[in-house]
Amino acid sequence: MNELSQWTFFLVAAVATLLPRALGALAAGRLDPTSRIFEWMTCVAYAMASGLALRMLFYPTGALGETLLLDRLIAAIVALTIFFLMKRQLLFGFASGVFVFWAIGFLRLSQFN
Repeated sequence: MNELSQWTFFLVAAVATLLPRALGALAAGRLDPTSRIFEWMTCVAYAMASGLALRMLFYPTGALGETLLLDRLIAAIVALTIFFLMKRQLLFGFASGVFVFWAIGFLRLSQFN
């Protein structure tokens, strides 16, 4: 690849990244955040986040894929339970899920030693 094509690739990537951000910043002041389109966009964002979380839970890749589904489900159930018991405090739910998942993994490893 010659030097000109590298710079061309860089400029195209920069424009593709910065143009939507600039247009969004310009349009942000003129849009009503309580409009139907924003409600729809919020629903789509929540659906995508939920889908990705469920994909990580049921079809993980990498090191997470080597763990048992039961371990992931137990940690997720504990995390959700703590999240709702603590009045939707994300930190408590997240920390409890991570701790339970770590503890289950630690107990499984100690069984083999």
